[in-house]
Amino acid sequence: MSKEFSSDWIIEIYTANRKTVLFITILALILFSIIAIILPSEYRATVILFPATNESLSHTVFSENNQTKGVGKFGENEEVEYFLQVLHSDEIKNYITQKFNLYKHYKIDTAESKFPKTRLSKKWQNNVSFRKTEFLSIEIEVFDEDPKYAANIANAIADYADTLINKIKQERAKKAYEIVKKEYFDALAELQLMQDSMQKIRALGVVNYDAQSEVYSDAYAQALAKGNVQGAKMLEEKFKLLSEYGGTYQTFDEMLTYEAKRIIALKEKYVQAKVDAEQFIPYKFVVSKAEVPEKEYYPIRWLIVVGGVLSTWILLLTVLAFMFKKKTLGLKQTTKKYIVKY
Repeated sequence: MSKEFSSDWIIEIYTANRKTVLFITILALILFSIIAIILPSEYRATVILFPATNESLSHTVFSENNQTKGVGKFGENEEVEYFLQVLHSDEIKNYITQKFNLYKHYKIDTAESKFPKTRLSKKWQNNVSFRKTEFLSIEIEVFDEDPKYAANIANAIADYADTLINKIKQERAKKAYEIVKKEYFDALAELQLMQDSMQKIRALGVVNYDAQSEVYSDAYAQALAKGNVQGAKMLEEKFKLLSEYGGTYQTFDEMLTYEAKRIIALKEKYVQAKVDAEQFIPYKFVVSKAEVPEKEYYPIRWLIVVGGVLSTWILLLTVLAFMFKKKTLGLKQTTKKYIVKY
């Protein structure tokens, strides 16, 4: 190692400028102590949660197979990304801004400030963050000068994100429910009309076309065989009635069978859609709720003082070393000129 960068050389510089170094050190200590004192405290509050599966409640509850994920299952990577997108939405920020009056809390004057929304957005980005952990959970992190605000904002974000996801899902579910509801009750109304029509046909005497045709045919053959002319004529009238309304009866009978099956399927869909549209279930599992922090997270005041003083020493010694080297070179050049002249 050259002499210029040896410890002896540094000690030599320090010894030659002891008073200056001591004065600057004391000055730096006072300056950085004041900075450390006046810097506002920042408190950190966090919420750790696992998103739930996105599977609909009706599918989970009413499914007859074992292929559902289940209400109590944690979401996978897709659900985590979906939940993060909701957390980053403007609706979350707007809700928290209104709930906690963040303009006032962050001392942003909306009347006099030129760009209040921009200032609020920057403050939000600096104070609020969301990240996916390696365990597929989500960490909501909030910094604030007020520890209660930090904890309350973090918990409110988690709660409202859950509400917002339900709101998004229920908007679609309600539309689907209205469509299925209309189809279901329209089918019931059509079924009632068919049943009323069948009742009128039955009132005329057509109760079961196939069975009546078989019975009347046997009775008619026996009447003819016995020479019962009056009985045969009565049966002919019944045959006439069957021929007139029998086709309509069979048509309505087939339609009623089909509509009954269709209504059973529609009722199942109606019940499922009603559950999805009206029931609220959490889409998150909170592992760690934000609590009011007892100790400030930032700044680390002693580190600011120590770091500031050390930085000052390094800068000061660099400047002194440069000045010392320049002075040494000047002396060498002067000595060299003097020797040449001599």
